[in-house]
Amino acid sequence: MVQYFQQMIDGIWSIPINLPFTRFNRSLKASKEVQKMLKQLISEKRYEFENNLASSRQDLITCLLSIRGENNQELMSENEIIHNVMLIMVAGHDTSSILITFMIRLLANNQNIHAAVLKEQEEIAKSKSSGESLTWEDLGKMKYTWRVAMETLRMFPPVFGGFRQTVKDIEYGGYLIPKGWKIFWVTAKTHMDSNIFQEPEKFDPARFEDTSSLPPYNFVPFGGGARICPGYELAKIETLVTIHYLVTHFTWKLCCTDDSFSRDPTLVPTQGLPIQITPRKSL
Repeated sequence: MVQYFQQMIDGIWSIPINLPFTRFNRSLKASKEVQKMLKQLISEKRYEFENNLASSRQDLITCLLSIRGENNQELMSENEIIHNVMLIMVAGHDTSSILITFMIRLLANNQNIHAAVLKEQEEIAKSKSSGESLTWEDLGKMKYTWRVAMETLRMFPPVFGGFRQTVKDIEYGGYLIPKGWKIFWVTAKTHMDSNIFQEPEKFDPARFEDTSSLPPYNFVPFGGGARICPGYELAKIETLVTIHYLVTHFTWKLCCTDDSFSRDPTLVPTQGLPIQITPRKSL
């Protein structure tokens, strides 16, 4: 599915002209291919579920199939299940990988922060026996590493913004926004506001030593309110586990000096992120 998902994402910010040579058209075709694959998978899962053959209730599609209301009727149509799965697969992959990408770049460029992260992670690694997996308690000890991740998210939010609809007339910045209008909020505009974060251009993980001091809706890489990203904790686990094994087992240096990036539609280093990576044991 990977190639189809990339084509789908490429068309998110394209001009919606449905002609054969456009990104928009390729995106729609890719979406249909993914839906076709998922429809086949759902049919297989439905058979397993209805015949009590499902191997795990943790399976996403199995969980969605199991959502039923009164009189055991299905509350989600097959089409709704397909689009929920597509949403979770897209949102759950690019966001975490972008955060980890920019943390790898940061740790290569800032030796002081790298040393502090490595020290924290080595202390955790020393408490584990050979081959022993990380636990939830171990992740709770990675406070500095997560502050580095949060500051990375502040300066380089993977999601550009999102749409909302006004439920009543509101006034903002001297402008009247009528009820029912669509609003597009931009993450970076909030995160780089000097009225909220002092010296916003400076990378400073200490900003997040006391997150309770931050006013609500001022740090919004995962959105906020009732529609905050449901994958917040999963993203945190993915990031901390990846960084733990990366810094304790390897060192690396960047193979290009270009620090620029683009949004197409998510955040991407202009030249990718080529690195030379070396196992720490061989140093």
